[in-house]
Amino acid sequence: MASQGKHGVRFGGGLAACALGLLSPVPALAHVAQRAIVLLLPTGHSIWGGTLAVAATFGLLALVPGQWLARAFAWRVPLPQGGEGLRVWTGWLGFVTMAGLIAAGIWGSRDPLENPLPLAVWTVFWVAFVILHAFLGNLWAWVNPWQAPLAALRRLGIGRRAAAQLPRRLGLWPATLGLAAIYWFTLVDIAPDDPARLARAVTGWWALHLIAMLVFGEAQWRARGETLSVLTGFLARLAPVGRDASGRRVLSLPGARATEGAALPGTTAFLLLALAGGSFDGLNETFWWLARIGINPLDFPGRSAVVAEHSLGLAGAWVGLMALYGGALALGARLAGGVSVRDAAGPLALSLVPIALAYHLAHYLIVLLINGQYVLVALSDPFGTGADWLGLGHHFVTTSFLNRIETVSVIWTAQAAIIVGGHVWAVILADAIATRIWAGGRGTAVLSQVPLAALMVLYTLFGLWLLSTPVGA
Repeated sequence: MASQGKHGVRFGGGLAACALGLLSPVPALAHVAQRAIVLLLPTGHSIWGGTLAVAATFGLLALVPGQWLARAFAWRVPLPQGGEGLRVWTGWLGFVTMAGLIAAGIWGSRDPLENPLPLAVWTVFWVAFVILHAFLGNLWAWVNPWQAPLAALRRLGIGRRAAAQLPRRLGLWPATLGLAAIYWFTLVDIAPDDPARLARAVTGWWALHLIAMLVFGEAQWRARGETLSVLTGFLARLAPVGRDASGRRVLSLPGARATEGAALPGTTAFLLLALAGGSFDGLNETFWWLARIGINPLDFPGRSAVVAEHSLGLAGAWVGLMALYGGALALGARLAGGVSVRDAAGPLALSLVPIALAYHLAHYLIVLLINGQYVLVALSDPFGTGADWLGLGHHFVTTSFLNRIETVSVIWTAQAAIIVGGHVWAVILADAIATRIWAGGRGTAVLSQVPLAALMVLYTLFGLWLLSTPVGA
């Protein structure tokens, strides 16, 4: 979800020794040390093997009695409750951290690889922190930068009651518009890494949602309007630790809480945008895409030259994915009967969350390996004054692991395994959800899932192709 240093790519067949001169990242305003990197790996067998693994998962699930999965996902172990009183302190920690980063963005270094704000937003938060929600639960609910200031305002008599009700028919559409804005800023804006520009964007985002929470109420707006709360909430439903429908903290199988409950209007659009945005983030740098918009991939003119093309591409990816998803559900509903596309779309969209997570993690694995080093350097000297708070001395960021075919092979294999694993997870969740909403028996539920499973298999192939195809921007 943004354009930082990314995946390994193949420019031809055979296990070559790599084009060493092309393996060094080039600093640029594109969320990271932007790369010009071509890695030569034999990926064909892995691509088809991974795709067949997803197809085989669906075939095996068709033989499993539906009640087995239902019982497995219904398993819960109560965990110790309490700790809510700490939220005011963790909330202040989140607010103060945000304020300090904004200050660094305004008064610190102009270099996005030295200023801590771009690194904190695009690497620490948008990559690492967001991913952690799928494994550790809803961390954003503890550290979001609104809850502590709002609690202080309520003590002063401000915002104790919502001034207006957010219409229920809007569902998650306010959050969806916010997610579209985030993707446009990260993928299309000419300089999303510029520290001062990013500082203004973060400040405006915080102020806008603070006002909305005062008008509609904190709980209501965070549940349906504040994009990051909605996004991390969906990811947290994959975690083994979380809260059940009654609000108790429980331990469950990973993804179990994504198979239950109703979906608000706009859920499908939000989750398909999350997946489409992550997919287009990888696609927009490929030779294939650049050729479509008339750009020489070896002489990229800069983001300002492709604003219109990338805006249309992002919108097209979203609309196209919604059409494919809707078509798969319509065909499945026609085959199985008994449940309308409208009733199935929202619940089944939750099965796409592991795929979006997998794209996000695989897409940014190299970002974490490279920019994680820049984060430490920036934290040691956040205002560009020559300080060395962490005692790193003259630390040089290394990308030497991209110069060795052994480590490159390990990285690509890990990325491919993440993509395949995310799709396998999605197929399992979709099967469990279909079994719940189609009451006509196991055969009916399986039949309803054939088109969606086929779409997931094809999307696996697409995801692995993205990891393997040459990139030039």
